[in-house]
Amino acid sequence: MIISVRPSVDPQSLSPMLGIAIRIAHRMGIHSEFALRECTPFEAEMRRRLWWSLAFFDTRMAELGNSRIVTLDPTWDCKVPLNVSDADLRPEMKSRPTPRKEPTDAIFAVVRSELGDHIRHTSFHLDFANPALVPIAKYGFPSADHLAKLEQSIEDRYLRSCDQENPLHFMVIWTIRSQLSKYQLMVHNARSSNSPVQTNEVDFDAATGSAIRFLECNTKMMTSPMIKGFVWLNQMYFPFPGYYQIAQDLKRRPSFEHAQKAWDAASDNWDAWFNVHIGSDSPIFLLLPKIILQAWEAYEASPQPPGQTLNTPRIVLSIKETLARIAENERRNKDVGLVNPSTDLGASGGPLSMSTPAAFANHTLPFDHLWTESGMSSATDPSAQFPLDTYMNQMDWTVFGGQSGW
Repeated sequence: MIISVRPSVDPQSLSPMLGIAIRIAHRMGIHSEFALRECTPFEAEMRRRLWWSLAFFDTRMAELGNSRIVTLDPTWDCKVPLNVSDADLRPEMKSRPTPRKEPTDAIFAVVRSELGDHIRHTSFHLDFANPALVPIAKYGFPSADHLAKLEQSIEDRYLRSCDQENPLHFMVIWTIRSQLSKYQLMVHNARSSNSPVQTNEVDFDAATGSAIRFLECNTKMMTSPMIKGFVWLNQMYFPFPGYYQIAQDLKRRPSFEHAQKAWDAASDNWDAWFNVHIGSDSPIFLLLPKIILQAWEAYEASPQPPGQTLNTPRIVLSIKETLARIAENERRNKDVGLVNPSTDLGASGGPLSMSTPAAFANHTLPFDHLWTESGMSSATDPSAQFPLDTYMNQMDWTVFGGQSGW
């Protein structure tokens, strides 16, 4: 029931119901391997799957409610669900089934839990979620080598054996690769913003490279006919942090080496989403046009190296056309004495003049709170111009609700 109402219920209203579910789960001991020892192998595995689902769900609701206390922390020891198919689990079984090396029915839940289990033990995550728990973190701030090993481990153990012709496997591959890219982007920016040394071009290239991969992986999913059965899930996960990183870097370095690739990645992803899964009435459209047009204006105002002139990106053309249509509709409404609240965008009357809403109604799976490194007030307008080397410590990404990640 809680899952079924999540798209239309405010997170702060849903949190009390989830709180009851979490407390019942604690009372049942499904978060504790000590308690699970008393259960049959079948029941214990079912409880592990249930606990991880609750932990993810409760964590996301906490993120959207601007709560820093999340369930995804190291204070419990429930194991990651086994990589076994449903047919491998039977009520009468006497011992735990042997995990399979090949993908199973539970592959999505297993890989998601593996990544979550790693992140909940990092000081990087705990520094945001619950600083008091940082001393018991297994892992410190992720280094580039650490991130590379994590990605390689997941690729070798799970993704490499997935069949891209299988819709579930396809979702696993590109969802996890997308999240790994977003995690790398987040780490790059947090490292840069916390460092006393000025960020150099190599750091900018690394962060934007991760953002480009983030959007490319998401585009791969959103343009495939194989996601038809998962559209209900993907529609809530607009990859806003990738757009923001790319736009801010393009604004700072309009003609950097990979500018064309960055614009192409943003345009391809925008084509996959706009007028298909989101429209001009979407909350994301209240903010994205501003940062994209700022980036393009920076390019137009900068001197262009000979032979490197860019054609106007498709995302820029689409946004300008949509804004022109909105402006024309507003003019017509005013001419006939009508006021449309959905397009009354501020004192200046322009579609880009309004502040971002305090929160979006929908929500996503966990880890987006890792973007909220500073807890900027959700009432603040995130569309203000932030220096690239500090914006990650200024923006509260929870205001993007169901549009920005898992």
